[in-house]
Amino acid sequence: MIRFSKLSLLLSAAAFTLSAFGQPAPASPPAAEAAPAAVRNPEDVALEQQLVQGVGLMRSGRPVQAITDHFDKVIAAFELRFKDDSRKFYTARWHMDSLAYMLEAATSREEPKRGAVVVSSLWSDAWYLKGYALVELRRIGEAKSALESALVLAPRNSQYLGELGNLYLGMRDWPSAFATFEKAEAAAREFSPPEVKNAELSRAWRGMGYVYIEQNRLDEAEKMYLQCLDLDRNDQRAKGQLNYIASVRAKRASTL
Repeated sequence: MIRFSKLSLLLSAAAFTLSAFGQPAPASPPAAEAAPAAVRNPEDVALEQQLVQGVGLMRSGRPVQAITDHFDKVIAAFELRFKDDSRKFYTARWHMDSLAYMLEAATSREEPKRGAVVVSSLWSDAWYLKGYALVELRRIGEAKSALESALVLAPRNSQYLGELGNLYLGMRDWPSAFATFEKAEAAAREFSPPEVKNAELSRAWRGMGYVYIEQNRLDEAEKMYLQCLDLDRNDQRAKGQLNYIASVRAKRASTL
């Protein structure tokens, strides 16, 4: 059973925008999932509230305070909790990616020796939200590092991958952006919870479409955006990009 946290519900109530990026932010802002009830403890409840408060500060235009007063403190709490534990740590949104991580660990050469465990996703959410805040501050190198730290804990999280892909778009690093959105698409297909699967697939396709437009591959870009509309006929970002593609084609036709 999927359990969405208070933080996840709060984050889904309104959207952020990242004006530095060519592609708009997703319709829903960063959503952080609670860990399964079996691995939560009272300290995690308090840490979840720290993230909620940090998101509130971001919404009020105080990303620096959100990082220093909340996101960094949550990260530090988990690092302290597991400082003497040599196991490989993963975080998961639901049972499918949790199972995938454990199976992957069991078949790897290294992890059967050191062990692996799935812990509260609040840890990776804190890194993710810190990365988001750092993008707002245009501290791109630090943002990339934070998002990569989130993905070390949750390498199959399509939402984290989508945010990293957006960061590469802002850097105009088209090959890295496209490769990251491809990973986000694959992760969404196989591991995203049903409630967010379509949104995360669409986000990956819009990112891939944006790269295609920048590479002047309009037919391939159009295909990506039409796929988005197959999932959601009201996807305004996909409609806007299709209109843009149509305008480019019309302009070219008028010059012939």
